Amino acid sequence: MVRSGCAAADNRRMTEANLNHKEKKAKSDAEQRRRIREEYEKLTVTEQPKKQMKAAKSNTNISSASKHGKVDAECVESFIEQLKAKVKSGVDYSDFQILEEDLKKDLKTVGNFRVPLRLAPIANRIKDGFDDITSGSSQSDCAAEPTYILFCAAIKEMDDLKLDQVNETKLLLWRDAINNALNLRFNVDFAIKHLFKIARAYFGFKVMEGKSGEEMLKLKNVDGNLEVPEDCLREAEYFSGKPLSTGLFL
Repeated sequence: MVRSGCAAADNRRMTEANLNHKEKKAKSDAEQRRRIREEYEKLTVTEQPKKQMKAAKSNTNISSASKHGKVDAECVESFIEQLKAKVKSGVDYSDFQILEEDLKKDLKTVGNFRVPLRLAPIANRIKDGFDDITSGSSQSDCAAEPTYILFCAAIKEMDDLKLDQVNETKLLLWRDAINNALNLRFNVDFAIKHLFKIARAYFGFKVMEGKSGEEMLKLKNVDGNLEVPEDCLREAEYFSGKPLSTGLFL
């Protein structure tokens, strides 16, 4: 009876110890996730409340002029300035369909980070083309990983989409993902420069869309110059029918 009682007491102690261990581990994991999220939110450049950012992103008619094909140099440069602006960002995993679908699925290690499986090829192309883009960052891998994943997601969308599949809202979303990386001192200047090329191509495409050669001639003013900047038309022709990542990894 004594042995039986001791055994029962030992079992109770072991059960309690296991429960305490599981509870402490759960709290530790939750605390780590909270800390990582807080670090990420502090490091991203957000000035506007999240709801305002989401409302802005849902507005696909940022430029009514470009919507109607009325694009001039002022319109283009105004938008380029928006892309250059170091505004605070509300970009999140939920802004990228691939992350919503794949974030909790199989992960693959690329360099120092674990990324969703479908992002692994683009992460490898970035690594092969530009080495470790996070080498200049003072952040730990754990703190930098969310920004790295968002950056890869933006480049993945460039690789998947063409000119007729984007709008100003999408371009600004990519800007935010790239700016987050720049703010952590990632070596991603190549990406923001490429985004400027895409933006100019987008406006050139909006002017050219559905127009015949004769209609294009009517876009010329009395001096024989195109109202839309010539480089926009040139970039639009360069990206015509191609993924928007074209030229990025050269």
